[in-house]
Amino acid sequence: MLKCKRCGAAVDVTMGACPACGTEVALGRITGLLGIVCPSCDAYNDPGTKVCIACDRPFGLSAGGAAAGAPLPARPHATRAAPREAPVQPSPAIAAAEPAGHRAPPPRAPTPPPPHPRPVRFTPPPSTPQPVAHAVPHPVPQPAPQPVAQPAPAPAPSPASAARLVVERGEAAPGTAFEVGAGELQAGRAQGQLAFPDDPCLAPLHATFFIRDGALVLRDEGAAGGVFVRLRGLTIPMRPGGLFAVGNRLLRFAGPLAPAPPPPTDGTRRVGSPRPDRTAVVVEEWLEGGIGGRTYVRVGPSITIGRTGCAINLGDDPQLSQAHAELLIEPDGSAKLRDLASASGTFVRIPPGGDRELHDGDGVRLGREVLRVELG
Repeated sequence: MLKCKRCGAAVDVTMGACPACGTEVALGRITGLLGIVCPSCDAYNDPGTKVCIACDRPFGLSAGGAAAGAPLPARPHATRAAPREAPVQPSPAIAAAEPAGHRAPPPRAPTPPPPHPRPVRFTPPPSTPQPVAHAVPHPVPQPAPQPVAQPAPAPAPSPASAARLVVERGEAAPGTAFEVGAGELQAGRAQGQLAFPDDPCLAPLHATFFIRDGALVLRDEGAAGGVFVRLRGLTIPMRPGGLFAVGNRLLRFAGPLAPAPPPPTDGTRRVGSPRPDRTAVVVEEWLEGGIGGRTYVRVGPSITIGRTGCAINLGDDPQLSQAHAELLIEPDGSAKLRDLASASGTFVRIPPGGDRELHDGDGVRLGREVLRVELG
């Protein structure tokens, strides 16, 4: 509570002058310019406001002389009219002390302050939340994983039910397929389930396909034309007399060139082409029907065979690559045969009456027929 510095009467910061002696209240000038903050609820009020806009508490002294900051009984809110200011009357003691004919001038009404924009009411920031202690969860025991029964794997198809032979070229239409069952599959010109009656190079029973220990096997039945199997990225030794086919041509490796016979007793040498000065081998061409064709004498270490540009050129053949196969000659005259990634492959005859285990993708030549093996 404020008191007048002159007479000690109770004053309020909203008053421009003391109601008892008329002395100017210093803070009243400031609140008349800046507004006032209610001492009860801390709400801001515009300059000149007589009643708090928030709690309806009047500013200044109450009827009983109590300051505005003293607590007052609560009363219901009602629509109120702006209070009128009563003229300030000087106290009788001050009027008696003044000389006759002289009266103190009435206090001047405070100059209304310029309009001031209403500020936004301040809202205190929320208090900082205190950290909450969380209980540490205890690990919950998990049940041991139970073994899951795995389904039994499906049995792999046996070659007997999954093997088949597909025609690549020959007398039959390309793409024709023949299934290989659990029993034997005989092939020839007149006998067996795999018959090619229009192929004159096939014997009545030429070869047999069968299953042995889960594998597909090919057996030569002793036909004069023989049974051939395609090379697949292999280099195999060639013995003298071995037959192999490139394209539509059948060749025979005759082995190293035979030494010259001794001259006659008179020492005269027979006339002929010059003999090679290095180790040479003989390659023979066999024509259809078992008739010998051209003979090639070539030296190593490499003898290429193909359509053109090779050591042995066999001429025009739709199934022959330009460089089809190669014979590798060792110093002792032995040889090895390999395919040069030809389009139709190089085929080697298996021993007459022998057999050969087949794999997926292998090629088999019987007479003029070429069959491809498909497993699974």
